[in-house]
Amino acid sequence: MNFNLWALLTDTALMGALMLVGQLLRAKLIIFQKLLMPASLIGGFIGLILGPSVLDILPFSSQLASYSGVLIAVVFACMPIGDKLTKKEDFKGVGGFFYQNTGVAVIQYAAGMTLALLILNKIWPDLHDGFGLVLATGFYGGHGTAAAVGNMFADYGWSEFFDLGNVSSTVGLVGGIIVGMGIINWGTRKGYTNYVDSPEELPQELRTGLIPKEKQNFGGKVTISNMSLDPLVFHLGIVLVATLLGKWSSDLIKSFVSWLSIPVFVMALIFGYIVQFVLIKTGSVEYVDRHTIQRISGSSTDLLVVSAVSSLKLDVVVAYFWPLVITFVFGLILNIVWFLWVSKYASSKDWFERGIMNYGRSNGVVATGVLLNRVVDPDQKSRGLEDTGITDLINRPILIALQVLPPLFINFGGRWPVYTTLMMWGLFIVLTIMAIAFKWWTPGKMQGKQEVN
Repeated sequence: MNFNLWALLTDTALMGALMLVGQLLRAKLIIFQKLLMPASLIGGFIGLILGPSVLDILPFSSQLASYSGVLIAVVFACMPIGDKLTKKEDFKGVGGFFYQNTGVAVIQYAAGMTLALLILNKIWPDLHDGFGLVLATGFYGGHGTAAAVGNMFADYGWSEFFDLGNVSSTVGLVGGIIVGMGIINWGTRKGYTNYVDSPEELPQELRTGLIPKEKQNFGGKVTISNMSLDPLVFHLGIVLVATLLGKWSSDLIKSFVSWLSIPVFVMALIFGYIVQFVLIKTGSVEYVDRHTIQRISGSSTDLLVVSAVSSLKLDVVVAYFWPLVITFVFGLILNIVWFLWVSKYASSKDWFERGIMNYGRSNGVVATGVLLNRVVDPDQKSRGLEDTGITDLINRPILIALQVLPPLFINFGGRWPVYTTLMMWGLFIVLTIMAIAFKWWTPGKMQGKQEVN
């Protein structure tokens, strides 16, 4: 199919239909409700079967795999726009959660690279030196990061990483929910939970995805009169301007410095901050509704997931099957150990509720952590969600650097993959020394008065 505006409409409509079917299945089938599986992921699996990789029934265009690169730039452009600084007093007690959240990301990068370089590359000598990034890219990063890093490696001549990263994201998301629910069942039996006695207490709307009429809320504020401009178009225009400027600047830099390829999503993030700065200085920020921006970001993420999973190349997955299996098992075990040894000793109260939030976050996306946290803390008393938001603001530069620099350094070849791995371990050691010095983490010693049964 030649790609034109009608092809774009067809692709978008098909992705929308797949997500609607996914939501229908989530609302009707117990298996998906128990797994808390997102509708976009269910739709992505259906698209994978009916799409070009398997049955080739759905008339997707040849650009299906390319949407993720555009959508992740939109997601990153949304991050700063309309965001408000957190009050200083809200940072009290965030240190332990910062170490939980940031430390697990760094150790996934470092341990994943170590596993690949010391073991996997010895068994499979032809394995790419960057294979070790599959773990953190998929597990902590999720489908958005997989798209971003996959596009970087594609520019460096290794297009297969896009599929490997998306498989990792899918396994991390599904595995994180399944294992997370197992941990919750274990925790409730041990008496570690403070607000529920059984995961069966999860509200029905979180299982089905359908919110009953009496619980439905508004999704945003109307800041622009409809007589002048639709508020959604107003907000979408702001985001798309930042995204386009990111694309143009990325291309411009590469045209002047051929060896320097700054990913579009990084430049979109930078221009997101520039746009936010202009909005603040001109007083226009009062007309920007953060909830609407988040809806644009969330919609882009859902489309990203369904397009990325639908376009997976199964032959690539088969070719890397056993290295992937070993990496995924290692990653799930690593996250469980982190939960039991770090989360347990890094919170002055509600360690289980806060720890399971971080566990879900480290296996996919923030939404996974929110789902698991809501199972054990339905009224959000543990501040897991608030501290995740604060932590994501603080550690964002670290996470962006981990997405951008390792692929760049690994591409240099030679000893650079080893140097990159050592630098990541160095970062992890520094974070751990800080955590112990500031008593964010007290290994082997419970903080506060939270006795367990």
